Amino acid sequence: MLFFEPFSIFLTDLNKRLVFLVGLTGIFLLLMMLVYVILSHFLARSGSPIKESILSSYVSGFILLVLSSISVTFYLRYVGMADMSFFTFFKILVISLVPPVAISLHDTIQNLKAHNADLIISREKERKQIEKYEEDLLSRMIDLESEGGRDSIKVVVSNIIYVVSADNYVEIVFKKDEHFEKKLLRNTLKNLQLLLSPYSNFIRCHRTCLVNIHYIDQLRKNYNNYWISLKGTDQKLPVSRQYLLKVREVV
Repeated sequence: MLFFEPFSIFLTDLNKRLVFLVGLTGIFLLLMMLVYVILSHFLARSGSPIKESILSSYVSGFILLVLSSISVTFYLRYVGMADMSFFTFFKILVISLVPPVAISLHDTIQNLKAHNADLIISREKERKQIEKYEEDLLSRMIDLESEGGRDSIKVVVSNIIYVVSADNYVEIVFKKDEHFEKKLLRNTLKNLQLLLSPYSNFIRCHRTCLVNIHYIDQLRKNYNNYWISLKGTDQKLPVSRQYLLKVREVV
């Protein structure tokens, strides 16, 4: 304000002009404290919901604008001895808009930060619930039977490593007592995939293979062929281009 001199102030001494501007700044600070600190504290103690009271962002900004305009007008007229005109009052109004707009932007940013923090906390709670649900689900025993029910195997879902199709049979590789074991059943890969479909940790990597994503180590490429290595074993499973994108999403 000292540089642009928006008002014609009859103060020739530079120190007096600086003191005058300090007083003008003090008016804005005092009014901001009055509207946003004292009244908000009073309403908070009275139990009124601030967001739904007259101290909402727009209403409190309007109150600050009116009080600032009136206070600055009297201050300029009787302290700065400035000539009052419609254009002068318009400039006062524009300058008085700065504090409520700045505070409104600050409140909006703070509300967005608080809302974002609430969303992060909520998402974290949901993630933990999902993980707990999946952990409980994967710890269940599942009964895998051959067609006709002549042969079967009971195994914990999370211990199934992969299933490979072999003509009219499927080879089930699973973990038992820290060792990998195999079981051959007369069934189709399609039937087993349907049986394991409620469990999200199984994906198809090839028309002949169904794999547990928790045992996938790396996706590798050799010329134009893709394959995946498994944790704890030298076994390699082929990856066809049809299922390549899905494998990449989980690796």
